[in-house]
Amino acid sequence: AGETFIFLQVLENYSDAPMTPKQILQVIEAEGLKEMSGTSPLACLNAMLHSNSRGGEGLFFKLPGRISLFTLKVSNMKCFSVVVLKV
Repeated sequence: AGETFIFLQVLENYSDAPMTPKQILQVIEAEGLKEMSGTSPLACLNAMLHSNSRGGEGLFFKLPGRISLFTLKVSNMKCFSVVVLKV
């Protein structure tokens, strides 16, 4: 759950355009948002984005025709803004 929040934060606050998992990871590392450990944090991030972009309940939207380019779903951006205000 914590990782998902970080990914939402990056897509909401650090880019006005869709991002690849590699770009998201670069922002996380550059801004020190989370200590990324393990053997393959990029693979984990990629898997989480793909799994959370399927179906109507997903948080992310994978751009059609693009292998790995993600953005927030518009309906989730409003919800995320509310969550940020409450924190």
